[in-house]
Amino acid sequence: MTLLRPESTRAVVGVTSNRLLVDGVHRDWLRRKYLQALNRHAGVACVILPTVEAEDASEEVAPAIMRRLDGLVLTGDESNIDPAVLRAPASLTEADRQDVEVGILDRPRDRLSAVTIASAIALGMPILGICRGLQELNVYFGGTLRSSLAEWRPESGAMHAEKPDRPRDRQYDAAHSVGICSDGALFPIARTIEAQVNSLHNQGIEALAPALRREAWAPDGLVEAASVIGAPTLQIGVQWHPEWHVSTDLLSKQLFKAFGEACVGYHRTKKN
Repeated sequence: MTLLRPESTRAVVGVTSNRLLVDGVHRDWLRRKYLQALNRHAGVACVILPTVEAEDASEEVAPAIMRRLDGLVLTGDESNIDPAVLRAPASLTEADRQDVEVGILDRPRDRLSAVTIASAIALGMPILGICRGLQELNVYFGGTLRSSLAEWRPESGAMHAEKPDRPRDRQYDAAHSVGICSDGALFPIARTIEAQVNSLHNQGIEALAPALRREAWAPDGLVEAASVIGAPTLQIGVQWHPEWHVSTDLLSKQLFKAFGEACVGYHRTKKN
């Protein structure tokens, strides 16, 4: 986590964490790849946002924190999304909830994403969703997901799935191409109508939310990027992981740079 002095003029973004249950102990965690990419290539400072318990989901803590920030990053994670929790984060009670199902669901993360997305949209704040983060934006706005791409279409499952037989670093190499909409929000960033991206996900977008615009798609038609229609700034999600090879991949560099510039612009409007 980057610590800030009060006088700092650097844009500050909130980065979502995930819940991990180890030996019966709950922990919040986050891969440092996100923070490194944001610090070095977006030029922003980072605050790690903690996951949210059901009883705290309706509190004003998250909006109060968000008002101090200049952007929101919705990170990726292996867990699937529980749409019921993400759409109504305070709806489950202590008696009927099972927060973390190891390797399957992460409802504390779903609650965190729900309350931070709501705040970011209300504030007109820049948003960058990565992998799970794109899916969260889609569910938040009323879209649906396919819980298993492999069950939906085996060839799609193979295209998008994690490659466990490869070293971790090589799993994030380019896996397939994406087409990019020539008149959307992503094209001025990518400066191309086709790019190569990595792919490590089991869930995928089934129906795109009406509030979102398709920005990129895979050869099988799966939505790979989407933006919030009518957003006052950059509010976009991508299905791939730009944080992993950002130092060598041009599209990843451009995406983080554009997000950082949007956060700086937002920060300046808050000061004026």
